[in-house]
Amino acid sequence: MPDNVLWIITDDQPRSTLRSMDSTWRRLAGKGVHFRQGYSAMPLCGPARASMLTSLYPHNHGCDTNMTHQPFVAQRRDRDTVATRLQAAGYDTGYFGKYMNGLAQDPTYVAPGWDRWVALLDGMIDDPRVSVDGEIRRVEGQRAFDRFAARRLRRFIRRRQDSGPWFAVFSPTAPHGPYTPSPQHADDFDAVEWDPPASNEADMSDKPTWLRDLPPQDRRRMRRIYEGKLEELQDVDDQVAKVLDVLRDTGQLGRTWIFFVSDNGYLLGEHRLFHKSQPYEESAGVPFVVRGPGVEPRAVDALVSQVDLMPTTLDLAGLDPDAGRDLDGRSMLGPLTSGDWSGWRRRLAVENTHLDWVLVREGSHVYVEHQGAGEWELYDLARDPHQLRSLQDADVSEWSRKARQLFGSRGLAMRALEQ
Repeated sequence: MPDNVLWIITDDQPRSTLRSMDSTWRRLAGKGVHFRQGYSAMPLCGPARASMLTSLYPHNHGCDTNMTHQPFVAQRRDRDTVATRLQAAGYDTGYFGKYMNGLAQDPTYVAPGWDRWVALLDGMIDDPRVSVDGEIRRVEGQRAFDRFAARRLRRFIRRRQDSGPWFAVFSPTAPHGPYTPSPQHADDFDAVEWDPPASNEADMSDKPTWLRDLPPQDRRRMRRIYEGKLEELQDVDDQVAKVLDVLRDTGQLGRTWIFFVSDNGYLLGEHRLFHKSQPYEESAGVPFVVRGPGVEPRAVDALVSQVDLMPTTLDLAGLDPDAGRDLDGRSMLGPLTSGDWSGWRRRLAVENTHLDWVLVREGSHVYVEHQGAGEWELYDLARDPHQLRSLQDADVSEWSRKARQLFGSRGLAMRALEQ
């Protein structure tokens, strides 16, 4: 029988915060592969989630704003996702958590491919609505919704301990603001400090023109938000532990693959920026962990993307990931089980089609092209991990050529350009 698959997708989680989640760190990262160089396809919630579900970059799925649900459905992208393919292959499927912004305008919608549907409709208010298989309910706030979704996920897992394989997504709203951790964790990080090297970067002369005159961010506010994220992540960590306990107690842990990622990272004053969407490591980078049967625990530097989730999951199910259409991502299954990443991609793409920038990561270098403005940045992360000094004297003609090729391609052609 094929193995079960669980995706856990947090919301706005900086890559650096993974270590603060004790159970997740010990029981997932410590028991699986921790990717130190995991990336968002596009560091914005809705487009990133569309990329995970379809294994298409935004320049191929066409959804580049945070109101993603309507264009995603209008283009019939919801008709061919990881869920529709696994359901057709006989998997029980369940979605539990935040889906895409815009779902509130279509509240009775249930995405194709999901046997069980517990999705947040209004995530930015104190009294969010929830769709349970198209029936509307209310819960008391985002953290209450996360607990509600996690309980439904655990019930889904228990009920399938003696049945065929299943695929589920748990997508909590945390650590997205407003920051309302549970009373149990509300004071866990009251004294935490926040002063990263790139905070309110003093010399911005190497940055694109539009960034150079940005005012500094309020350090106290950035510290408070960092504290809120860490405290909310403790609630997520508790839910992860409970899910792992259920998998263990029902005898399913040894036959379940678990993928832990976030939709995007988050800037908290680095380069004077706040929020996401921008082409810097704090925003484009995401936590990325895979635990599964036969996987030897290790940390690796392989370049992995959210678009790799779908092909890896289909491969686990014994399906051809490219059946019907070429996927932009590639299956990690072989390297995950062998430990040999020597044949993996050499370069990786990240983009923001709405803000008109593209990023190419290769070796220790990161090249960013701001296409509308005709400006570029190039960093050597081995020498400058905080991206404080762009290599302005470099010849970037070859980098620019690679960027144009990658972001004009899809599927097999795009994957060939990554080698």
